[in-house]
Parts: sequence; C-alpha cells; structure tokens
Amino acid sequence: TVNNTDVEDEDAFDAPAPKARGRPRKVVDEADKPKATRGRKKADDSAAPAKGKARQTTLDEVEVKPKPPSFDPVENTELAQAYPDPYWQELLSKNSDRIDLIDEEHPLELLPYTITDQMALTGLALSPDGTMLATLGSTGHVHVWDTDTFECLATLRDKSEPNIDEFFVGQFTPNSEYLVVGGKLKDRKRWSEADEDNHILPCPLKVFNVLTGEVVARLEGHSEEILCVKSVVFKGENYLVTTSQDGYIRRWHMDSSWVVLQGTMEISDGITCMAFTVSFLPHTGNRYFIASTDDHLTLMDLEQCVIVQRFDPIYSSYCDCGKFIEPLEEPVFQTLASESADATTSASGQQPPVAPSGTYAYFITRGVELLDAEDNTVSSRPNTCTLHRLVYPTERDGKFELQEIRRYHHEEYLSNSWLIRIASNGRYILAPTLNGQVFVFSIATGQVTGILRDHDTIEVRDCKFHPTKNLLFTCGDDGTIKAYKSTLRDANSLTADATAGGSVKEERVEDPDTPKTVAVSP
Repeated sequence: TVNNTDVEDEDAFDAPAPKARGRPRKVVDEADKPKATRGRKKADDSAAPAKGKARQTTLDEVEVKPKPPSFDPVENTELAQAYPDPYWQELLSKNSDRIDLIDEEHPLELLPYTITDQMALTGLALSPDGTMLATLGSTGHVHVWDTDTFECLATLRDKSEPNIDEFFVGQFTPNSEYLVVGGKLKDRKRWSEADEDNHILPCPLKVFNVLTGEVVARLEGHSEEILCVKSVVFKGENYLVTTSQDGYIRRWHMDSSWVVLQGTMEISDGITCMAFTVSFLPHTGNRYFIASTDDHLTLMDLEQCVIVQRFDPIYSSYCDCGKFIEPLEEPVFQTLASESADATTSASGQQPPVAPSGTYAYFITRGVELLDAEDNTVSSRPNTCTLHRLVYPTERDGKFELQEIRRYHHEEYLSNSWLIRIASNGRYILAPTLNGQVFVFSIATGQVTGILRDHDTIEVRDCKFHPTKNLLFTCGDDGTIKAYKSTLRDANSLTADATAGGSVKEERVEDPDTPKTVAVSP
C-alpha cells in the first residue's frame, strides 16, 4: 500500500529550497572564534553614540542577585508523592505488545507500507493513545496517519498564513484533540543573504484542532526556529515548554483546554546560543527538567523559570538531543579495557562511579563534533551517543551529579549533523545517521544489535517506538516514513546460520525494492 500526499499550497515553493539543516561547526583557532551570540548574529550597534555622562554607582544601588533555588530532597519527595509521574508505565504493562527485543533472533522487519511525502520530514509525534502518527516537515503541512491502516486521516495547514511555514516539531495534547506544532516562519517576500534562504520571522507556536484542521491558537514569543515542544502537567496546571534557535527556553501556561494562554515566561541566562530539547526529571512532580543547550546540559526549574545547575560540555560542537530513560537491564560501565579508544572519547581512564545510595535516573544524549581542521569534511572525534546517570542530592543545597556511564559508537555510525533525534524503549537506543541508516545499540552492553538501511543516503531525522504496539517509525530528509515490527526467526534458520559459521550480518542486496535491514548478533 502506497500513500502519497499532495501538497495543497503551491505558493510554498515560491522560494528556493532551504539549505540543508544541521551543519556542524568547523574547528577554528581560539583567537578567531566569535563571541557567543544567540542563534543568528544580531546587528552591530557598537557605533551608536553614548548618551549622557556616566556616573559612579553607589553600593546601595548595586543589585544583589538572588541565590539560585536549592533542591530540597524532603520537599521533592512530598511533591513526587502528591503528583506521581506516569513515565514508562507501558514498560510494566502485561497487555503491551511494544517492541522489546531487537537482535539476530528478533530482527526488525520493514512493513510493506511506504508512507511518502513531498517534503523533507523533520519530526514525528504520536498521540497519547497511539492511534495517530503526525509527520512534520518543510512545506508547512502536517499529515496525521492511522497507525493501524497507515492511511492519511488529516492534513493540517494554516491557510491564513501569508508567509512560509516549516514545521519541525509537534506534540499532541493529552486528549489528542489538538496538535501543537512549531518550527520556522519565513518572509515570502524578503531574502536573507546570510542564511541563503528567505528572511526569518518571529516563529510562533500554532495549535491545530486535529478534527477540523483549524488553527485555534497562535503563541508568539520566539524570534527564531522552535526546535522542541513538550506538554506537561505541574501541580494540576497545564504547561507547554519550548526551546529555540534564539537561545531561549519558554514556559507557556495554558488553560484546562490547552488552547487559551494564561501567561508565558522566559528562562534565559544571557549565555546560551541554541536550546534543543527538554526532558523532565522522573520523581520530581515535573518541577525540574534538563535541556540540551549548546554543547552541554542545563538543569532548570519549571516553577521558578530559572537555571538550577549547568553541567560540563559533552560534545565539541552541539549536544542536540537528550532524554531520560528507564533501562530494563542494568548498564555496564564502560572502561578503557573493555572498549576501544575510539569509543571512549571522554570516559578513558575513568574509574567506575560509586553506586548512588539515593535517587537517580538515567539519561541519554547524542551530539555533534567540530569538523576536522585540516579539510573540514569529517568530524574531529567519532560520533557517539552517551548514557549518563543523574544522581539527585541527598541534602538541601546539594548539587546534582552527572556521571558518564558509557559511550555508544560504531565505525560506520556517522551522525555529525544536528537536528537529529534518538529514541529508546529501555533496552535499546535508536540512533539515526546522516547517510540514511539507523543504528540499534544495546543500552546494557553497548553492542550494535541492528542496523536499518531503508532510507535514502541522507539524514534520518527522527524515530519513535510505539508505546503499546509492535511498531517503530523513522523519518528523514528523503520524505519517507518507514514502519518496522519485531519478528521471531525460525529456529532452523538460526541453526543453519550457526552451522555456516555464525554469520552476524545478512548480505546487503542492491535491489531498491528489497528491504536492507540488517540484524547483528550480540
């Protein structure tokens, strides 16, 4: 079954196609590095004449900055008990048919549904009940698909928008009635030489009614591309949290319908250039979240809209995706003796961290490295995904500790392009690449247990495990969505493989109509 969606807005193609997103930064000498700016470089106002005469500031006029909020374990425990979070409940459900194992005995099978679109697909969003899959991309359309039949249920587009929409991210509201989307808004009549694209405009969040296709709310606040949107309930109130290429993270307080804005606040520090993703800390009542910002992670307080703690850089260019997970197997700490040097870019020589006695949670990240200084074509360090353990403070005013547990790497894992998202089901990490592949890493051991090679050889942008069905989805710049299911290989075929010498890879086939999924034995 082939589902091809038609683009209704031909005017969306008035402007030339935008340049590829996600170019990593080049290595430059320290003296040549520009000072940090938020997103695009702002106009230089240094030539503006000074007004009036400066006067000396007295001590009474010096503003004393308030002390950063402390993390109180007792208060946090009470909050978590009053507002328990529902994370990973599907992992414990006996009625769930979600994908559990991916290995030589349980390979992934590409389903015979080719869902295509006439645009590069940047993001995926699943409805809370798992019945709908939304795809977002560069033509300003959102398509909503049935996850049983893979038929297109709706096409959402802001018909009143005079400029050019590109949607990167989306989030269904808890009742699945609305879909909140964000991305880039470009001036149809102005060109930017700096971006080699249409001039960027302030980028709003748009809330679509999924049934009628109408835009029921437009939330203004970000000056550049919106890169992430999350919905969350905190102390019984509804909130959206967004990140942007303008360097800001914004909290939107919504009413009970998720349509009417009650108020908005900005979380800023004057330092962050780009903010990518957010993920909420388990067992904190949704008060705290970690944001992927520039090349590191930042811990933030949703209630106070302030930064609690900033952690050391993880990657040399960008840390563009991070999320909390619940491992189904205890991960093995990576040591120099157990892994190659290439796979231990920062963990080399580390001693295993002391097992925490209090609360902790696991967190995975992926990132982009600076380009090689010699020819600026390859990354200066191998691309990796990283597993961290965040240890919560046990005393008031204590600090969180971010422990690196292991790096995930393969010589063919090439992912040095930002705006790529990883996913996990608690046992594996799905890690897309810039050349059409998706690697499956075992969280516990770090081994590659599968490689998906069914997209064209350009960026795969997003991937999702279905929370209850035997399905996972991938999408990319080739304009296709691939759907897979986990299967069980026949015992006779496994025996034949073992007799033949235990081959760990299936032979690649060049027939374009033949799935090129590869199963790798652990």
